[in-house]
Amino acid sequence: MLDKTKIKSILVIKMRNIGDVLLTSPLFANLRLHFPEARICALVNSGTGEMLTDNPDIDHIHIYDRSVKKESWIKRVNTEFRLLAGIRKEHFDLVINLTEGDRGAVAALLSGARIRLGVNSLNRGFRGKDKIYTTLLPQPPIEMHAVDQNLRFLSALGLKAVHKRVSFKFPESVKRDILSRLETSGLEPKKFYHAHVTSRWMFKTMPPAKMAFLLDTLSERTGLKAVLEAAPIPKELDYLHSVLSFCRYPHVTWEGDVSLKELGALSSLAQFHVGIDSAPMHIAAALDVHVLGIFGPLPVSNWGPWDNSQNTNPYQLPRGIQTTGRHMVLQSSLPCVPCHRDGCNGSKKSDCLDFSFEELDHVITTFIQILKNE
Repeated sequence: MLDKTKIKSILVIKMRNIGDVLLTSPLFANLRLHFPEARICALVNSGTGEMLTDNPDIDHIHIYDRSVKKESWIKRVNTEFRLLAGIRKEHFDLVINLTEGDRGAVAALLSGARIRLGVNSLNRGFRGKDKIYTTLLPQPPIEMHAVDQNLRFLSALGLKAVHKRVSFKFPESVKRDILSRLETSGLEPKKFYHAHVTSRWMFKTMPPAKMAFLLDTLSERTGLKAVLEAAPIPKELDYLHSVLSFCRYPHVTWEGDVSLKELGALSSLAQFHVGIDSAPMHIAAALDVHVLGIFGPLPVSNWGPWDNSQNTNPYQLPRGIQTTGRHMVLQSSLPCVPCHRDGCNGSKKSDCLDFSFEELDHVITTFIQILKNE
């Protein structure tokens, strides 16, 4: 039985991508409820910290600078030593490593924490890694949502998940900046929708003509313009320009200069969000904005937009179109879905995302009905 009075400091490690880190927020909220006086910290990769900053449940965020991998061996060792030394100085009592990577395991070991939780690595990584942990959880069930995958560490500690709300925080000053930018674009709050249609992983994107049809038809039937944005990465901007070349409706584009906090503020002011399987989709869902999520080869059961109005994973089908109280997911019903691959036959393009115009029309009709029923 865990003696909660002896837990004065906690470190949660999630060294993954942006959306993965955001979906840890319910774990931090529950840890704060169970350990209200404890110092609660996170260890995450650079570029993902904004998912957790401004969160009152987190006292400090340790950042691993991934860019150091490009530096000399000596600089890399020095950087990693300083990070691990900083973690050691925290004198953590409890460390929870949410993934099975090597770097997180080393941080857990060198933290000096008396209680260390991790995930069975299935013999991946360095030898003896699993012996680092005082409690080793099995790999999660294949159908378990990422939110629940993180929260199961509470059960391993004999604690309950009081709530399962994903949260994303941004300063009021950021919201004011976005309001000003919307005004410059001739838009008012809730009189537009936010669309994030591209990704650094292009196998998650629809054919540009089909995406343009989806956006145009939504705009024609709702009377709302889309605000589209993309990261300042050439292949993402090229894809966005290709989509716009097929569009007939006068959408608004913000290219390459929108931070993650600004994305959140933008979605919070939108009528709804349309996006592919990516971090902006999860941010919008965390802000209780209606989401139309577009999925290809990855499982919705793990990564569907989390509905904060529900307390369980609403995505029970292995594939196809699914709805929750607030969100809707478009995914092919092809038997090969989800395949977990980065495109078909090494092409980096996913045939399952080439929906027919009839499928898109049906989804649009259904999603607009969800909006009307709210």
